[in-house]
Amino acid sequence: MRQVLFLSLAFLTLWSTSVSLLSLDKPPPEADPNDPNLFQFVRVRYNGYVNFLGSQRWGPPPWAHDYPRAERNLLQILQEITSLETTSDSYLVLDLDDPEIMNYPFLYVSEPGYWNITEEEAANLRQYLLRGGFVVFDDFRGEGELKNLTDAMKKVFPESSFQLLTADQPIFHCFYDIDNLDMIPPYDVPGPPQFYGLFDAYNRLVAVANYNNDIGDYWEWADDSLTPIDLSNEAFKFGVNYVIYGTTH
Repeated sequence: MRQVLFLSLAFLTLWSTSVSLLSLDKPPPEADPNDPNLFQFVRVRYNGYVNFLGSQRWGPPPWAHDYPRAERNLLQILQEITSLETTSDSYLVLDLDDPEIMNYPFLYVSEPGYWNITEEEAANLRQYLLRGGFVVFDDFRGEGELKNLTDAMKKVFPESSFQLLTADQPIFHCFYDIDNLDMIPPYDVPGPPQFYGLFDAYNRLVAVANYNNDIGDYWEWADDSLTPIDLSNEAFKFGVNYVIYGTTH
């Protein structure tokens, strides 16, 4: 039996005046998870890597880290506490140069520090963002990996640069009020966690980068007692806000 998440009072402020219980092992709903009318969590697959083979890191390719448990657990949370229509199995993987991404408002990119962007990916992602799409970059650390991401996004939006986000940004208040951005990472990182945002010509936030952090790691292990419940809850707050923002702005 998976762990039952004991959500804090602050986590449920919009919904209850007392602490509630939220289970991640509920049976799947009757809805078809592939129904195009449901929200689909799209993880980006990229096939070109920078320094990954020489990094001595183990496991799956960097784009697949925390897959699929991270999205399944986040989707379960979204289904239970928001009005967003989805299921815990409503997730898929798409290549970044695939025009199919235009059909989905939200993209998630893991380990962009190893992303070797292609011209096709840059052109397709630019069109996606200009059409109203939103992307989250997660699970990367260190100045070298940050530079790799910023260089890649310069090929997508040469006219824009990442800006350090503060807690007064609307994305941190579109569902939960997140007043403190001191999100403790799940493991040691070479610097303080920070949140960066990329804005288009109309000052619309089109991308968020969780630098020196791995919020998806908290989503992945939230039901296995490997991470503190309070930190998992905080990570879910960010995830819920990202999805709500990405689907409404």
